[in-house]
Amino acid sequence: MTAETIIIGGQTVKKKLIIALVGGFLFLGALLGTFGLTGMAAAIPLVGGFTVSFDEMTGTGFKLYGSLADSAMTQNNPVAVNEIDSATIKNLKISKPIPFLGINAVITAEKPVTITGLQQKATLVTGDATFNELTMAEKYVGDRDLSDPKILAGAAAEHFTQTANTITIKKGVLETVYLFQKTVSLNGMKVSFEKQ
Repeated sequence: MTAETIIIGGQTVKKKLIIALVGGFLFLGALLGTFGLTGMAAAIPLVGGFTVSFDEMTGTGFKLYGSLADSAMTQNNPVAVNEIDSATIKNLKISKPIPFLGINAVITAEKPVTITGLQQKATLVTGDATFNELTMAEKYVGDRDLSDPKILAGAAAEHFTQTANTITIKKGVLETVYLFQKTVSLNGMKVSFEKQ
């Protein structure tokens, strides 16, 4: 009796495979360049539409003010700029849609994340917030030419400010167009891709 070899073949759409591989390697290269092999990032901004969610964030040195920021599709979006000197975040999840590949790139951290020099430009912020020593202030900006977007952004930043010694946000979700951390430690980091 002789053995018969049967080869069952399939088709690979080379264009989609190459796009997926190149996109994946570019994202992984950017991610490793950002966070390094130790899970530590230093002074790296991430620009684009991101969704940041977490169970709880505690921070010190909080400041909030208005501004304008560009997204991938539109310019001069009104945003709330959040600056925090240092923060600890539990169950962090950052997702970034990549529409031309039909996927979301997702970064999660199983252990608490520590961040210094955090700055976010958010178009939406939701959650349960608690502040310690909260101060709100306004400044007159009506004497400026607000038709120029650069002047308008600066006036928006000065017009209204909110500061607090400490902040705690539970069940937080932020839609951001800009995310910057001076340093970040992502212990238990996981990178995955989800279909949209």
